[in-house]
Amino acid sequence: MRIKQVPAGARVEHSSVRVRLPLPWATALLTSAIVIGGLAPAMALPLDFWSDEIIYEPAPPPRIIPRRHKAPRVKVKETTAPTRKPQHPLIVAVSIKNQSLKVYDANGLFAEAPVSTGMPGHATPLGIFSVIQKNKWHRSNIYSGAPMPYMQRLTWSGIAMHAGALPGYPASHGCIRMPNHFATQIWNWTRMGARVVVTSGEVSPVAFSHPLLMTQKPAPQAAPPIDATVPSADAKHATPAALINAAIDSAESINSTTTAIAIDLKDLRPSLTPHTGGTTEPTTTGLAADKPTKVADASATLAQTTAPATLTDGAAAKPGSDAAPEAIATPPAPKRTGPIAVFISGKDGKLYARQNFEPLFDVPITVAPSDRPLGTHVFTAQRDGDNADTFRWSAMSIPVAVRSKTVSHHTAKRRQDIGAIDTEPTPTADSAAEALDRLTIPAETMTRLAEALTTGSSIIVSDQALDRSETGQGTDFIVPLR
Repeated sequence: MRIKQVPAGARVEHSSVRVRLPLPWATALLTSAIVIGGLAPAMALPLDFWSDEIIYEPAPPPRIIPRRHKAPRVKVKETTAPTRKPQHPLIVAVSIKNQSLKVYDANGLFAEAPVSTGMPGHATPLGIFSVIQKNKWHRSNIYSGAPMPYMQRLTWSGIAMHAGALPGYPASHGCIRMPNHFATQIWNWTRMGARVVVTSGEVSPVAFSHPLLMTQKPAPQAAPPIDATVPSADAKHATPAALINAAIDSAESINSTTTAIAIDLKDLRPSLTPHTGGTTEPTTTGLAADKPTKVADASATLAQTTAPATLTDGAAAKPGSDAAPEAIATPPAPKRTGPIAVFISGKDGKLYARQNFEPLFDVPITVAPSDRPLGTHVFTAQRDGDNADTFRWSAMSIPVAVRSKTVSHHTAKRRQDIGAIDTEPTPTADSAAEALDRLTIPAETMTRLAEALTTGSSIIVSDQALDRSETGQGTDFIVPLR
């Protein structure tokens, strides 16, 4: 750009003004024009205003991110302790839908409390369980040692009842949380093997009777005493042969089903004659080894099955004394104590019995065919009144959960838009009485179960197989329903 200087006072037109400025001034003016022209229109200053402040446009407000909705925290009121103690057996019923726990004893509903079960993704399993372990100060070995006070274990895979926080909705990782005060109470009420039933809705035990369920415990049959005394000769002058003959005559009068003598005493008769020096024929005593062929050997064998004579001062008689030996029966094998648990599987066609979490026996049974499933039913025995040998029963029928019908993704999306839900048709299961009517159990098995019957004994009837559950060593019968 060329700038032409004009004399002072000269009249010039505005459009033809030409001013010659020094080079530094011209450079500064040009730079200012470029800077001002490059600014945003919003930041441009008016022509008649000059300021050293630079005004910036404020930043836009941050975008509000909506938070995920959480259910409101509900304050749970803990229950108070009942005024009486429960009468066993106890049955604990947990409802997932109502988030509640109810304790039933022999007289009906005993106590109730709110609970918090498993959250989505860690749902509490439905089914029939029992208390298999108790620990007051247990810590989880799965979730970083989380405290689980007053823990009562239901499965060895990590499901238990214990004290914990109750927000008013399912919030655990599968366990059943209870209020702290109630957890300490139920800890003292329950025993090992107490029945726990977890269902979606509400179920409760009801009084029940059926010809297949035993109501009277058979009286034990006492074995006849063994009399090994010598009736025909005085004990002081009795010879070894006379003593053995007396024991033989006494053993012959005992029923073969109750005697515990391990040898056949009749076979000893030929060997009781005095030895004359001739050849003695070998005889059979019934033992597997060291068969006696002489009187001395037979007497030694008989001494193993008889008790030493007892003197007046309580000391055992010495060999060769005048006291007569007394026969003694083999002591019976020790019996197990505690309630017996029975599981009848319609799929396996077997009856399984357990006591103290250990297998007792299993026998095949017959299930009458039908177009309806047996269902799942729990029968619990309890003493009737003050008579320890008379029992009455309660029954709980577990409802079958309805499963959603499997359809394609397109069909499911279309039906979801219109609010339709397809379910698989589930046949109606038998009632408790109808399920027992279809069972045929051997008479000797029922007799054996009746002899072991006690308060808290239970019978579970189900269509499921035993291998589908978590029933194993150190557990009672576990019947999963989901």
